[in-house]
Amino acid sequence: PENMDLPLCLPLLVVLLLPAQSAYNCSSEYNRTPDNSDLSVNCGTTVITLEVNLCSAQWAGFNASDLALNGKHNTSDCLGSVDTSVNPPVVRYQLPVNNSQDNSCRQSLQIVDETPDPTGPFSSFSAIQSVIITGYIDTPRSDQGLISYSTDLYYHFTCRYPLEYLINNTQIVASSVSVATSDSNGTFIDTLKMAVFNDTNYSHQLVVPSSGLDLRSRVYVEVKAVNLTGNFYVLLDHCFATPNAYNMSQTEQHNFFTGCSVEQRTSVTSNGLSAAARFNFEAFRFVQHRDQARSSIYVHCILRLCEPSKCQELLSGCSKRRKRALTPFGRQSADSATLSLGPIYTANE
Repeated sequence: PENMDLPLCLPLLVVLLLPAQSAYNCSSEYNRTPDNSDLSVNCGTTVITLEVNLCSAQWAGFNASDLALNGKHNTSDCLGSVDTSVNPPVVRYQLPVNNSQDNSCRQSLQIVDETPDPTGPFSSFSAIQSVIITGYIDTPRSDQGLISYSTDLYYHFTCRYPLEYLINNTQIVASSVSVATSDSNGTFIDTLKMAVFNDTNYSHQLVVPSSGLDLRSRVYVEVKAVNLTGNFYVLLDHCFATPNAYNMSQTEQHNFFTGCSVEQRTSVTSNGLSAAARFNFEAFRFVQHRDQARSSIYVHCILRLCEPSKCQELLSGCSKRRKRALTPFGRQSADSATLSLGPIYTANE
């Protein structure tokens, strides 16, 4: 009777011991313990996408359901989805780029001060800030007993997002002088936008006639973050104009404002209070364009993204006795982006 039962048990043993090895079509090159090359990280603006090589994890004795984000093995949202359309097959995870309470797979998010690049556009800044997001994907820990002969899997990732940006090469063309001549010649940063308007409500984009805007007419500028993830406001540190496109060796520039110090014909109406900052100025011309019918103006803004409380802390330094100080808010920055706008033309009055 015992010999009759044995053939019935053997097939069952095979099924129980080898389900993971037969589940996916894996090459023998992945018959090894997992390493750094088995983790792929894409640090997106709204979602961090992670992919783990399922073949090497399977060879180590684990399947997709054993792996979870940030130790949340009992939370279904923190388990990955298997994609067998790629080679090798992967377990894919998507983690929102925020630290809110409704993020069930919450990661570590911290804002740190960093030293700027001495050769970059913010070399005059003493510090900049970045968001550092860290997390991990792991298997349940083997914490029974003193030693173990099986491995645990642990995939660690970091995404770094700078909060300081330089927005440059916004061109505005203003009228210069009346000239008679016989010659006739006819960019992320994907979440930051700059635009000009002709009204205080910022509802009508500026339309410039072919002859240009009148000198001293008001130009309304808005810099805003579009679809920005996280609770960050836009704070303009320094906005200025140049007669040519931006470059690091630019020597001739007109400052609209630098930190608390605002030029007389410029008005800052909203800054560091929301995801949009606004200022306006009177159209002018660069004297170097005196022999041209129109004067070109490029508008640039160095801005930072900051938490509402940090923005308020920086703005609170704008007391009357410091109004004349030509320094940006607080400590300055290096990972920056430049926004530009134009062209805009102005005509002789």
